Amino acid sequence: MNVSINELAYNVLELYRANYRDSDALDIRQVYFWINSARAMLLAQRLDRNIFDIDQEEIQAIEGLELEGTDGETNIVNTLNVVPSTIARKGYPGTLTRVSYPFTSSSTDYPFNVNPVQVVTLKRFSRVGNRKFNSGFYYATIGKDKKLYFKTYTPALTSYVTVEGVFQNPIEVMILNGETDPYNADYPINEKVINDLTKIIVNEKFQLILQQLEDKIGEDGRDSTTN
Repeated sequence: MNVSINELAYNVLELYRANYRDSDALDIRQVYFWINSARAMLLAQRLDRNIFDIDQEEIQAIEGLELEGTDGETNIVNTLNVVPSTIARKGYPGTLTRVSYPFTSSSTDYPFNVNPVQVVTLKRFSRVGNRKFNSGFYYATIGKDKKLYFKTYTPALTSYVTVEGVFQNPIEVMILNGETDPYNADYPINEKVINDLTKIIVNEKFQLILQQLEDKIGEDGRDSTTN
C-alpha cells in the first residue's frame, strides 16, 4: 500500500481536531511515535499467533551492508553498522526474512544465493557449520551488540550483504538506506494494520491526551484559587 507516515499522521491529526478543540496539544512527532509503536505491537501480536504470517508489504530491505573482520579460522565476519531491531518471533532471532549471500561489490542488483544464508539464534550460531556436510553453508545471527554476524568454513566471505525483514522502526531503516525524506516515503504497512492502529490511537492515545489536559486545567484552577 503506497502511503507515507506523514499521510497517516495527518489523518490522525484530522481525527483529533474533529473531536477535540485543543488541537495544539498534539505534536506530530508524538503521532509518528504512536504509529510506529502501534504498528510494531500489532505485528508482534499477529506473529505470536502465527510466526509465518508476514505480509510482503511490511518487509524492508537494507542494501549493501559492509562487512568487517575475520578470526582466520572460521571466517566469522560482522556488519560495520548495527542492524535495526526487527519484530520479535518466538523461537526465531527476530524477523529477518532473508539475508543475501555475501558478495564482492555494493551493487544492489546482486541476486540472493540459491542456497540462502540461514539465520539462527545466537546460541545456535556457536554450534552450526562444524560438520563436514554443512561446513560450506553460510549462517548468520544478530549479536549482543545488534550487529549481524556471518559464519562459514569456506573462504568465500567478501564485502557486502543485503538483508530483508520486518523492522520495528521503518523510519530508522529508511535513514540507514540513505532516504532523504523518510517521512514522505512509502511506509511498510497494509490497510488492515492502518485501520487497527488508528482505532488504538483514537481509543487509547486520544483519551490519554484528554485526561492530561483535564488534569492540567484542574491544577491551573486550584493554583488560581490559592493565589
